[in-house]
Amino acid sequence: MRRLFDMENPFMRAMAVAWDLLALNLLTLVCCLPVITAGAAVTAMHDIVIRIVRQEEAYIVRPFFRSFAANLKKATLLWLLILLAAALLYVDYLAALATVPVLRVGVAAIAVLALAVSQYAFALLARYENTLRGTLKNAAVLMVSYFPRTLCMAAAAVGLWLLAIRYYRIGAPLLLLFGLSMPCYIDALLLDEVFKKLEPEAEPPAEPSSERPVNESEHFPEDDPA
Repeated sequence: MRRLFDMENPFMRAMAVAWDLLALNLLTLVCCLPVITAGAAVTAMHDIVIRIVRQEEAYIVRPFFRSFAANLKKATLLWLLILLAAALLYVDYLAALATVPVLRVGVAAIAVLALAVSQYAFALLARYENTLRGTLKNAAVLMVSYFPRTLCMAAAAVGLWLLAIRYYRIGAPLLLLFGLSMPCYIDALLLDEVFKKLEPEAEPPAEPSSERPVNESEHFPEDDPA
């Protein structure tokens, strides 16, 4: 019985992660409400989740807001670019629907790739000091170099929401509790090995507000992308 409540027990560790993801999801949703701050909130969520995966962070709220404040400017610019791209893709989708409906497939594919780039970009922004241009270029390079992981990341994000919409009575509460943090957690599991290859010398410090690794390179190690 005592082993059941041991924090090193796999079940207890899983419950602790689930609780952290629940709290992080609600916190991110609240910080996304002004809409304009959604980019900073998502960036902070990525920062905390990768630390959860690496067991670097024991707290949620204070580190979240430190990361939120540290990345507010760049994350907001990135978010505005994503909103602009989403608007253009939506217009293209409507145009394809009115002219050549089969082109909807192409627009949807581009939208999924854009989603994948944004997932990489927010994770890189949370983890490294770089220009916004450099972050987007690195995100595109990673998306192509690690394409199998990219597909898994996109499937985790899109699949969860599609299932929730299909089974909305159960899915709606799940989205409220884990709709953002769970796909982000899956991303972090997939990206952890990739990031470790980009951090050969040392891990980032434990505090999100501390200095992060500077990664201005637009080229990454030529490893097996699988």
